[in-house]
Amino acid sequence: MNFMAIKGNKGEWSEFYAFIKILTDGEMFAADKDLNVLKEKFFTILKIIREEKGGKIFYDISKNNGEITIIDEKSKNTNIVHTSQIKGRVADIFQAMKNSPKGTFEIVLAQDLMETLHCKQIKASNSQKADITVVIHDSISPTTPELGFSIKSRLGSPSTLFNASGVTNFLYKIVNTEKKEEEINEINGASKVMDRSKSIYTTGGELVFLSVENENLRKNLRKIDSNFAQIIAEILKRYYEGKGTKLVDLVEYIGNDKEFCERMNLDKSDFEFKVKNFLLAVALGMTPKKEWDGFTKAHGGYIIVKENGDVVCYHLYNRDEFEEYLYRNTKLDTPSTTRHKFGFVYEENGEKRMKYNLQIRFIK
Repeated sequence: MNFMAIKGNKGEWSEFYAFIKILTDGEMFAADKDLNVLKEKFFTILKIIREEKGGKIFYDISKNNGEITIIDEKSKNTNIVHTSQIKGRVADIFQAMKNSPKGTFEIVLAQDLMETLHCKQIKASNSQKADITVVIHDSISPTTPELGFSIKSRLGSPSTLFNASGVTNFLYKIVNTEKKEEEINEINGASKVMDRSKSIYTTGGELVFLSVENENLRKNLRKIDSNFAQIIAEILKRYYEGKGTKLVDLVEYIGNDKEFCERMNLDKSDFEFKVKNFLLAVALGMTPKKEWDGFTKAHGGYIIVKENGDVVCYHLYNRDEFEEYLYRNTKLDTPSTTRHKFGFVYEENGEKRMKYNLQIRFIK
């Protein structure tokens, strides 16, 4: 097999690194809300399952004797590899990945190892919510569950948690402003959506939430809470008004808005609770384009590749730490206004209207 053409960015190579790190360690440690390793919370790995182009490959390490039994689901071929053939190269591959420039690159050190492990790709398909599937020994119950994890890296550019698209637009009407739509829309620049919003507010105008534009997203948000769309719409409005970018700060802001709290009959702790539930749902399965059934698709949680090479995980067993990590490490971001068709004033049904787009990105 020819592996020389395989390239990836730091996030993509981090998926392969996490795989070989977990494979040779035979365990994963949980983390607290600040990504610190919790030595007392770890999961013993019995098997890793990777989706390759030709089908599933199983890596069985349940014998705990240093042997990796590699089974090709399609061909039924079986090979045995010793962890000693791999372990010495894991740290070198991490350093090569960490020290590589931005963009896509090859890791020559990884090529032979990929062939040994029957790997033809470094990352999972984009259609899969789970990047890696593991079978663990569950110390809490006498089971060996098969769990999917999403892998995130802190080495490359911050990744998105909630991806922007044409279906993540929120619709508002503009009231109490005499400014013409052309006058507002001619405001341009890198922060044009925020600047256009500020021009509405500084002339006494206000944006009033009307609806989530996409029906599937509206239904998904309703599963979190019947009024959750209004909560997100308020957070989104304050972001584009320039009141903050981090979710924790924006929740703090709306939680201090007495009028909004009275209107919703909720307080800051309620908003915080609901936003955390939303972030967890997104992390574990909810997408804006498909109606969510309420179940998690990345059934295990998140695996994080840290800057020092540690690989830690958030699992549903440490749900509180996971929610807190997501809540304190995410921010709103402004995607392409042209691609997603938002951020300009237009007239419809005799009303001035404007759309905001929701995108949530990790801070790092």
